[in-house]
Amino acid sequence: MTSAIFASVSDETMATATARERFVILAAATAMSLPAPCQAATAALPWDQTLIVLQDMLINIVAPAAIALAFSGAVILYALGGHDKEAGRLAGSGIGGCIALAIVYLLNYVLP
Repeated sequence: MTSAIFASVSDETMATATARERFVILAAATAMSLPAPCQAATAALPWDQTLIVLQDMLINIVAPAAIALAFSGAVILYALGGHDKEAGRLAGSGIGGCIALAIVYLLNYVLP
């Protein structure tokens, strides 16, 4: 009957005292760890602080630098001449970046 319940554990292995003790300890540890609350059910996830720091860095440092680089690249292309179409596209991407950054600032102000 034991082999019917524990099909993967042979009777010879379960007959030894150390194997039985290990099995009881493993079963108890498994049973004790099952009622633990799910990590996603809590309010704060472990990576939330990392994502907030990354978001703040992108908004405060990286985005303005990329917009300034787009505008300076557009000015250089326009000043060198012959690249008016590319300069217009680069200036347009800088303006679009400014608008997107202003929207992000607005959303962070309205919904902190």
